[in-house]
Amino acid sequence: MNIPIRLKTLLRLLLIAAGSYSLTSIIPAAVGPGAPRLDTVTGVLAAALLAVLIYHAAERRRALLQTVNLELNKLRRIYHLSKNLADIDSQRYRGWFTGMHGKLYDYMSAFADKDFHHYEDTNHAFRELSYHIYKVPELRSNKEESLYDELLRTTAKVAESRQQIKEANGSRLSSYAWVVVLLVVSGLAATAALSITDTVVSRAASGTVIACALFAVDLLWEVDTLGSEQKEISMRYIDNIGRIELRRRGEE
Repeated sequence: MNIPIRLKTLLRLLLIAAGSYSLTSIIPAAVGPGAPRLDTVTGVLAAALLAVLIYHAAERRRALLQTVNLELNKLRRIYHLSKNLADIDSQRYRGWFTGMHGKLYDYMSAFADKDFHHYEDTNHAFRELSYHIYKVPELRSNKEESLYDELLRTTAKVAESRQQIKEANGSRLSSYAWVVVLLVVSGLAATAALSITDTVVSRAASGTVIACALFAVDLLWEVDTLGSEQKEISMRYIDNIGRIELRRRGEE
């Protein structure tokens, strides 16, 4: 998982660590020296639960990013196919291709002022793009028909990718799952606190247990919500505008 590190993320992790050690340093000792720790079983249960949830969230994230890359690839292919079709008869296709380029630009630039949570806000821009494809001038040769058929298939693939992205965006962990996570981690924190003896080592051990559990919860949140990547994913669409614009200027 190549999750970017933000300053606010580092600060949040530092606060978690500082808060955990500060808490266990002031909690009165619950048991005497040599008493067995009470957080072993809850620690194993919490670790197993968090590991499974992080794995599934990471798989969802991986699939979503792959689908985004596929959509961007097919959007570039739409441009290439449209350009090749227009090259056959520049006079007849000039207006249609100019409109196609504008619709592509409008769709990808729709991500400029929003993060990826608002992906569905681009539905209208994509509909405008797909409707424009159907306005192609009359096809007069087998080559034109072949290129247009491929253009339609590519557009259908983009539409399919968009549906998959919407489903992935909507398949985050449920509120129930988060309640269970918080209850399990709270139970682990409680048993870690009840395992504290009046020694520095015991307090440090309990602080470490609580901090590590909260670190795992924070990681789960980042992977599940793509919290640090929302704007970065949207910027991939903006970057592809530049790639198309540069290619077009180079061809002209």
